[in-house]
Amino acid sequence: MSSSTDKRKSTMETHNFLSGHLSQVDVQRIERELKDLWRAIDDAKPAERTSDGEPVKVTEGKDADSNQTSTKPANVMRACTANIVLFSEDADAEVEASAILDEVAIRHPSRAILAISRRAAEQRLEAWVSARCHMADSKSLKQICSEQITVRYDGEGTKELASVVSPLVINDLPVVLWWRANRLDRGYLEPFSRFVDMLIVDSLRAADAKGFIKEMSGITNQSARKPLFDLNWGRLIPWRRAIADAFSDAAPPMSLPSLPGISKVVISYASASADGNAAIPVQPLLLLSWLATRLGWARDSASFAGGTFSAQFKSGKRTISTSIQPFQSDKLSEGAVCSVVIEAETPCDGKVMAERMIAEQRPGSPCIYVLSDSDCRKGEPGAEVGTGAESLIELTEARLIDFAMESMPDDLVFRQTLDCTVKLIDAAK
Repeated sequence: MSSSTDKRKSTMETHNFLSGHLSQVDVQRIERELKDLWRAIDDAKPAERTSDGEPVKVTEGKDADSNQTSTKPANVMRACTANIVLFSEDADAEVEASAILDEVAIRHPSRAILAISRRAAEQRLEAWVSARCHMADSKSLKQICSEQITVRYDGEGTKELASVVSPLVINDLPVVLWWRANRLDRGYLEPFSRFVDMLIVDSLRAADAKGFIKEMSGITNQSARKPLFDLNWGRLIPWRRAIADAFSDAAPPMSLPSLPGISKVVISYASASADGNAAIPVQPLLLLSWLATRLGWARDSASFAGGTFSAQFKSGKRTISTSIQPFQSDKLSEGAVCSVVIEAETPCDGKVMAERMIAEQRPGSPCIYVLSDSDCRKGEPGAEVGTGAESLIELTEARLIDFAMESMPDDLVFRQTLDCTVKLIDAAK
């Protein structure tokens, strides 16, 4: 029979576990520790209290097929819809990455495995477990709980870390690998590849933009490819929608007949300095490549200098001049698109008239605004039109992960955009 001290310890451990506190466990006994903790929660009685007087967050409830009261906790429900493995090399991964996983768990209760890699001469493995609980019903006070396992590996490479993570994923549930690192190395990825179903990356974090984009393209072009979602591509959803909507019909701000007449595109991106960065900005480059592939433009030439990327495209006999330019701003994220200007020459009443579309994110505003400046419609009602696009504020990492997990995309448009981006990068050498 266990002593009262052991009982109090067990109660405290389950309380800490449900409260989201990390509990260090033996790496070899992670699964056993989790089972013991969940079993202790299931066996807990409502009268039990922690040492500080707080009741254990379990209550008696009614069995579905019986009028008898059971001791199974009615307000703690364990749920799991997927496995999320978050790989990170960040120094603050235990705090920042855990907070993001906590937010993701609200909409996607999952077994979350935070796999932290730290380069070190001496190998060391440590592990912790915790629960992620969120109120599902304010009336019944039901809590939906999932679990997080944190594994930290000090050493070289990822083989040892992947060998610990692999047996922890729950069979028959999808495994999403979120590669939250600033480098994308297929040698580092390979140990995880055999047991994951989808890869999530973020090219905005890339330390080497060229290398990151080429690795993404290589992964998406593999014969046995698995879906890959780039959070940076997801951040462009409202920009792509705003541009597409501007040309969606024969109404202002632009029109479908304007598309063949596009002659110039200027994309501005946020930079800490007016001279831009030494590295090619990934987000606006993806947007330009998307536009070029959708309109069937053929690359003619490209260059990159002083933070400005310039490219010439051909469409039939026409030449389209494009540029990506830095815009000094401390209000927007470094490297993020802040405006798109598209100029076109459009037939109008037997003449060729100039049209210009401006899509911009204004500092402090949650929307993209689309404006039109058309010689053809000057003086007419609605000649200058402003519309709001999808909110940008909601596009946090957690919300983008939601989108990726809900759609599990294998995006042909993204693959074509990546191919175009690689060719532009190579041409700009």
